[in-house]
Amino acid sequence: MLAALEPAAHRYRFQQGARRRSSVTYLDTVDRRLRKKGLSLRYESDSDSEVLVASAPDGIDTTELGEAPVWPALAEQLPAGSVADRVGPAMWVRAVAPVVETEVVSREITARNEDDKIVARLHWQEATANGSPTLARVSLDPLRGYAADAERIARLLADSGEFVVPERSLAEVWLRHAADDEVERRPTITAGMRADVAVATALLGFLDAIERNVAGTIDDVDTEFLHDLRVAVRRSRSVLKLTGDALPERLVARGARELKWLGDATTPTRDLDVYLLELDELATRLTVGTRADLDDFATHLHWERTVARRSLVRALQSKRFERWCESWRQSLTEIVSSGGSEQSGSVEELARDRVRVAYKRVLKRANAITPDCPGERVHSLRKRAKELRYLLEMFAPVCDRKPHRAVVKNLKRVQDILGAVQDGEVQSASLRVFAERMLDRRSASAATLLAMGELSAGFAGEQRQARDELTDALPGFLGSSVHKRVTAMLP
Repeated sequence: MLAALEPAAHRYRFQQGARRRSSVTYLDTVDRRLRKKGLSLRYESDSDSEVLVASAPDGIDTTELGEAPVWPALAEQLPAGSVADRVGPAMWVRAVAPVVETEVVSREITARNEDDKIVARLHWQEATANGSPTLARVSLDPLRGYAADAERIARLLADSGEFVVPERSLAEVWLRHAADDEVERRPTITAGMRADVAVATALLGFLDAIERNVAGTIDDVDTEFLHDLRVAVRRSRSVLKLTGDALPERLVARGARELKWLGDATTPTRDLDVYLLELDELATRLTVGTRADLDDFATHLHWERTVARRSLVRALQSKRFERWCESWRQSLTEIVSSGGSEQSGSVEELARDRVRVAYKRVLKRANAITPDCPGERVHSLRKRAKELRYLLEMFAPVCDRKPHRAVVKNLKRVQDILGAVQDGEVQSASLRVFAERMLDRRSASAATLLAMGELSAGFAGEQRQARDELTDALPGFLGSSVHKRVTAMLP
């Protein structure tokens, strides 16, 4: 180690301290929310201490731990302190868990000048993870008044050719290495692909997402595992409905049946998750009641969620689900491996045909929307708009990027308004159902029922306002400019 510092040894005397071993675990959410925000979170432990460290471009925060942490952990489960304050907003409702676990050997080396005064301290680290090559880092901290000496040492070491200034920190190297390992190897839809291969490829991607989120859903790591699983199920069902005729009929029939079963099995828990996540926001809508008035409601939601999760876990651990995933993957993989059937046509032909059909269905239902039309029409339009969006996202690789992006952006705006209309109606009705169940169980105070009634009335009012906004917004979606973009983006 000291031999590596030889280029500066003619000006300074180096003395190394005791070797220190520690474990450093880098943490992030499953969707890498911290890394995307430029943050890193690590847990460091050795024989003397345990700390959480959050690094950001504008500084480092450290929180000492009194006991070993348990992972995964939500933001509210992190020890109170500056680290939790730093990473909590970026984590949102997701839990952090180990991404990379490393072993670090470090030494502190003092640099003394000709007067035997310590002018700087060098921190030498060598880190390894899962059999990867050892990464070495040397950092230099000058003592007050000796900045010039520290700069000279750094220059001498750099001029030797043995040391280089790293482009990334250890955290960035390890997290990027982990991200590279997670890159999907499955082929994506490409131009010229057979239609049946394209559909099977998309469905395999959705199956990956379903299976990737099963363990987190069963273990109840955070609520987004179930949400992401359900999104993959919905996308699969939409693709089967709109493009399934490119695949064997028996395969589609079984897939549609099992996906509907899976969707039904996951719905109750997700609906309850949404209410629990929004409970604090719901409390801000109260003008007469208070947050405490919703405590009985929160208790009831947790009770219903416990019951619903038992059924959900049974479904995800069932032989039925396991067998379907295996056979579904095998059948889709065989289609992809075969190169597809000439009779199915090309993915470009399929995209042109199905996007136009789905778009016409949306327009037909949008034209039937009025401020006073039945809620079923709004619900039907919302489903058709969601199906169109999933179809557009599936065919993105073969569409013209600029008009495609504009159409999807416009569709998202319409979906947001449709969601506000339906959510207001559904939540108003759901609150009444919850109140009735709580009365049956004798678990509701008068204050809670009054607060829930106030919320229900508020949602009904918001739903009426959203109806007016929807009626005003739809002409923009139906306009000729949007139609031209849809035509322009298709291959």
